[in-house]
Amino acid sequence: MLIFSHGYCSYFFYGSSLNCSELCSCNEENLEATLKEYDSAINSGSRPEKYKVNENSLPPDQGSTYSSILGVLTTWLHQIVRVECKLTDGKHHRVTSLINGVDHFMFTAFHVKCNRGEHLIWDLPPTRTSLIVFVADGCSFTPDNPKKGVAIPMNAWIWAVDSPDHAIFDNTETKYTMNTVSLSISGSTATSIPSNWKDTYMVSASTINLQQNQLESFDCPLHFTKKLETMNLANNKLTSFPPCFLEEGRGQINYLSLVFNKISDISALAEQLEPGFTSSIKIINLSHNDITSLPSLRPINGLIVIDLSHNKIKEVANDAFINLEHIEQIYLEHNLIHVVRPYAFTMNTKLSVLDLEHNQVTEMSQEHLPTGLTGAPLSVNLKNNALPYTPFKNCAKGNFYNPMIEVSMSANPLVCDCKMIEFDQCTRWLDKLGLSNVSSRSVFKDIEDLTCASPQETAGKKVSGMDFLRSCIIVENCPNKCSCQLENTNTVFVNCTSRRLLEMPDALPMVPFASVKLHLSHNPLQMLSYRSYLQDIVELRLDNCLLTTVTPSAIAALKNIKVLTLHNNLLQKLPSSTKNITLNRATNVTLHNNRWECSCDSLWLPRWLSKHKSALWMPGKIVCNYLRKPVEDLSEIDLNCSSAAYMDTFLAVSLVLSSLISTLVIVFCYRTEINLLLYSKLGIRLGSNFSYGDLFHPYDAFVSYSQDNYKWVVDTLVPHLENGENKYRLCLHYRDFPPGESVVENIPWAIRLSRCSILVLSKDFLKKEWCIMEVRAAFQRMLLVSNRLIIIATDDINTGDLTPDLQAYMNTHDYLRAGEPCFWEKLEMYLPPRQSVEDLQSSEALSEPGAGDSKPKEGMSDGEMEEDSMAALTDPSAR
Repeated sequence: MLIFSHGYCSYFFYGSSLNCSELCSCNEENLEATLKEYDSAINSGSRPEKYKVNENSLPPDQGSTYSSILGVLTTWLHQIVRVECKLTDGKHHRVTSLINGVDHFMFTAFHVKCNRGEHLIWDLPPTRTSLIVFVADGCSFTPDNPKKGVAIPMNAWIWAVDSPDHAIFDNTETKYTMNTVSLSISGSTATSIPSNWKDTYMVSASTINLQQNQLESFDCPLHFTKKLETMNLANNKLTSFPPCFLEEGRGQINYLSLVFNKISDISALAEQLEPGFTSSIKIINLSHNDITSLPSLRPINGLIVIDLSHNKIKEVANDAFINLEHIEQIYLEHNLIHVVRPYAFTMNTKLSVLDLEHNQVTEMSQEHLPTGLTGAPLSVNLKNNALPYTPFKNCAKGNFYNPMIEVSMSANPLVCDCKMIEFDQCTRWLDKLGLSNVSSRSVFKDIEDLTCASPQETAGKKVSGMDFLRSCIIVENCPNKCSCQLENTNTVFVNCTSRRLLEMPDALPMVPFASVKLHLSHNPLQMLSYRSYLQDIVELRLDNCLLTTVTPSAIAALKNIKVLTLHNNLLQKLPSSTKNITLNRATNVTLHNNRWECSCDSLWLPRWLSKHKSALWMPGKIVCNYLRKPVEDLSEIDLNCSSAAYMDTFLAVSLVLSSLISTLVIVFCYRTEINLLLYSKLGIRLGSNFSYGDLFHPYDAFVSYSQDNYKWVVDTLVPHLENGENKYRLCLHYRDFPPGESVVENIPWAIRLSRCSILVLSKDFLKKEWCIMEVRAAFQRMLLVSNRLIIIATDDINTGDLTPDLQAYMNTHDYLRAGEPCFWEKLEMYLPPRQSVEDLQSSEALSEPGAGDSKPKEGMSDGEMEEDSMAALTDPSAR
């Protein structure tokens, strides 16, 4: 509904009085001001403010304005009578009767508003030259003469009908509209333009407004001899772009609005033009439609703005805009675009606005944009997309375009890892250019609003406050559970400390010309084995683990090592090939607090330690396990390595062996009874075929059982062992496994950290748990390798029902049956011997500081150091 306000002037015009109908009001007003008021109200919002078009890009005005129609008359005919009628009686009213009180020769602006669907009987002849403005809101029209219809008067400069009846197009006669500048029919239910509109020439038309109707098609029935400022077909039901707008002879159109339709077919914009034909449309607005794909748009030389926002476009192809050489503004915001091909806009050298806000774009770089701009600086809006990294990362390498491109890209899920180094270099380079109008903030317009989304360490931080050149996070190829950083662009730091790793990482992130630091301390690792990355390692920390083995290939690969920490482990020896290896670059090597085995075969070790003495941390603390003598002071005399000593030792050993063999043959058949007697009476263990883990393992035994044996284990077995005289440390999955993790995945970890394992064997266990691949593999490794398994049978198990590996084990080892005589004494005999940690520490452990420390921690004994080391393997807070 159009509503206008007006002031009150004199009621005299050329000496004639105004005698309006009782339903209307008449007022004399300024002509030019009144025309501008009506024109502005009718055509408000016809061109969105965001189209900041350079007026030099539009053709000059060709004179189709109200002033040009009046010509010299405007100097003295500068008044107009405004007649406003408000109809509320629901009746029929003749137009001539409503304006009867106005002189026939007076310029008239007639505005009628109908509130109850009143009918206007159109009896005004088309030759009525004084009616230059006609505006109707909510009225129905009935022609006085059906043959003539509702004829638009020849001097009706503004004709605007809003919310009329459905037959308004059929009843309206346009053949007399030679001076109509603005034609507006909106709000009707008409679905098409009638045939009587065909080939109507509008000589003076500037604005055609057919919005908010129900038009399903449009074939351009009107012809324009001059420039048409606006063609508005918004809010209709068009499904395809009308091809008639691109036909030759249709005149010039500055702004074509097709917003809020149902257009999905824009094939007319992709069809080839006739040779030599040039379209004159300057702005095409296709926003708020149903377009899903972009074809290669045809050459439209006059086109400077195309708006495809608020559609359903998913991809921008390389050739989508390649033919639009003069395009200045492209709007693609609020679509579903996830791919912009690399050369989508490179040929649009006059581009000044590219809006891709609110899409799903995942990659954007300067290769997507024009290779050389010839117009204004290009403003690129990439806000609210799915970009993990900022564009123009390599601008510091001389590839940034001039004039500068302005980028806005806040509200993207930025990954602030080491790939952001180039962006950091770019911003620093821009700030150092020394140009008054160029800086990182003039190029990246919203740099202060850029926020990191990942990795977790940087989530929520401002990008502008981060120094990626000093330190950044590496995501790709970083081992699971570890954290990786690049420090000062030349050092890769991989931190896997206290992550419960059972094996060394298979691969590490590698950066060209960067050294690598790998920290693996406080993990239950048993072997330092070869990995290809070891040759690039300059710092390897493996202290406070469970290392028992260093492979020859691993020690050979550490040729560039500077820092190597192996203290507080279970090492007994290094590979013999180590004697031929010199760690030339080493500055800090720790080997103390291990179980070094001193023998004639290891006499090369003192010489090797002497060669690396300058890099060793307190070599005097590297002590033989049995002799309690520093390895660097070891000699042949200490080990009786001479020939005579060998012969004496051989004879003595032979004599002892012959005696032992005789005794063992007798004892073999009664080994179980003898062992039980000796253990129960004297606490002596003989003939045990079990091996046990180190005393410093956190648990003495890991108990594995099925659900059917839960009550017997919890109510009988556990209280007897944990609360008995020896107070064994048991690992039970319902109590000691980390919460939230799978029981099956934690079994290898529990076995690794226990001195032995107890398997409560029942038919239910064989049927369920033993069928699980991970459980079976974990216990098979103990059966075949470490031999640290005690089996308790709670049912009468037929050995024929067992798997081959269990059959072999139970045929060659003693196993217990729950409830058999002396069951508890036999079980304790098979369990690992309990020795107080304090006793062992007082006799074996040394008080040592960590690698690189100048002195040990005050008040901390060796035992406390090793207990602290093992606690770090199991305590979640240490991780």
